[in-house]
Amino acid sequence: MKQITFHIVDVFAEEKYQGNQLAVFENTGILSEEKMLQIAREINFQETTFIISDEKKNGGFDVRIFTPEYEVPFAGHPTLGTAYILAKKTLQDKITLNLKVGQVPVIREADSLWLKISNPFFGKQFDTSIASILGLEQSVLDQNMPIQLVSTGLPYLIIAVRNLEAIKQVKFQEETVKNWLIKHQLFKTNATDGLTTAFFLYTRETESTDNQLHARMFCYENDKVVEDAATGSANACLLAYLLQYESDKINYRVEQGYEMNRPSLIRIRGEINAQNDFNLEVGGKVKVVAEGKWFV
Repeated sequence: MKQITFHIVDVFAEEKYQGNQLAVFENTGILSEEKMLQIAREINFQETTFIISDEKKNGGFDVRIFTPEYEVPFAGHPTLGTAYILAKKTLQDKITLNLKVGQVPVIREADSLWLKISNPFFGKQFDTSIASILGLEQSVLDQNMPIQLVSTGLPYLIIAVRNLEAIKQVKFQEETVKNWLIKHQLFKTNATDGLTTAFFLYTRETESTDNQLHARMFCYENDKVVEDAATGSANACLLAYLLQYESDKINYRVEQGYEMNRPSLIRIRGEINAQNDFNLEVGGKVKVVAEGKWFV
């Protein structure tokens, strides 16, 4: 029976059992796409990653990312967690992952890892009537900031909320959310696309005075709305959004996952120049929880 090495890590975590869980499998070139999906379903984390080989291709390592339902072209915490494992193994401070969206470089700085994100896409804006599908009153949404679709590989609807009390009260009705996504052409009925737009809400009130923003991410998957403890790709979109509408240079600490008892810390930094070019970086710590052998 063949065996492959796997690791369990917590990403965007200051301590173990915080942040977002990730399983990383090494040397998975022997696995079919179907088998990778089966393993991801067995693990049942938000994402599981598969390093195809120890050998570099075009200067980077081929990596595939799967949710329990489908493959995704990019996601933040799987990228950081996988790069952490590769950095430990290769003793390198710069790791490039070859993902479906292209090459994504990750840099290790002291005890944190930082990933660089490509230029964002800014899509459609919506009005405050969206509050009804969030279970909120329109008055608790920040009227000074647009409600807008932003993508750096995966699409998120960025929504500014006035205070911590309001963001904690968010409550979705699954059928209402699905109908709203379909109505606005933000939902793909083919699950293998994996591109249903998610909701990323933030407020400037925080649990910790060390942090600048408090955030929550929700997505509609498998006929239900689920929350994510720490979302690198969403925070990359938030960074682009804040650079576009707030300041041309940002260095923030974002807390997420508190409502799930998985407190997470995501660092975002970046700038935008006069030519409207974005420099986006998302960083955080990774903690190893377990490793072992998987039988295939």
